[in-house]
Amino acid sequence: MFSRVGDNVSLPCNNVVYPNCSSTTWIYSRDRSTGTIEEVTLGKIKVYQRERADRLSVGSNCSLHVSDVRAEDVGLYTCQQYLTMTGPKHGGDAPVHLSVLTISSTTPVTVLKPNVIMTLRCSLLTYTGHGMCRSRFSLSWVPKTGTNAQDTQDSSCDITLTVTLQKKDNNRKWTCTLTGKGNVKISIDFTSTFSDIEEKTTDSDDVISTVPGSTASTARPALSTTSPSSSDGSDGTTLNHVKTNTQDHNSPKHI
Repeated sequence: MFSRVGDNVSLPCNNVVYPNCSSTTWIYSRDRSTGTIEEVTLGKIKVYQRERADRLSVGSNCSLHVSDVRAEDVGLYTCQQYLTMTGPKHGGDAPVHLSVLTISSTTPVTVLKPNVIMTLRCSLLTYTGHGMCRSRFSLSWVPKTGTNAQDTQDSSCDITLTVTLQKKDNNRKWTCTLTGKGNVKISIDFTSTFSDIEEKTTDSDDVISTVPGSTASTARPALSTTSPSSSDGSDGTTLNHVKTNTQDHNSPKHI
């Protein structure tokens, strides 16, 4: 079973005897080099670490729910049945492998901006090791990156992307996808958000400055709405008539 960091997963128990889960026990092993821990005993969560126990619960079908999945949750979970507290195990085991897909930037996110080289690493964490997976599975970047990016592969389930960021990459999603036999199993995203971008908004008449500490008014100059009075004096308003001196057409012209 595959998950991303932060997801919630439900690990199925396929050998349930009592529907009320009173016979169900879940054991967990981080990897092949570590021993097993009993997480659930006869349907009840056991508390070894309070923080981890708070993220575990038993479902109505005796599945084991893991909330807010973390990298340390990777491993082999095995559902077993015991009819009594001290009795022998009943039937066979029902194992479930939980693998977690992660993505991270080795470049601090606070310095992401155009012309900065960003390096992303996408890895599948499994019971067998970091980036170790069966041959039928592989990781890839989707969509395919441009010529300004370099894609390297440490293993089939551990890949790295190095790219010189451009302005268009602000708030861009970089997607890492796990496929098996041509089918997408799970994917995970990383968004490159630039921390220092000067924003400008313009139209045909106005320019807004974003210089720190400055303010800019976007109001347009008021247009004059004053027009000659249309009153004809009928309302008692006295009209001032200006007499214009016009030259008498009969007056002699001076040349």
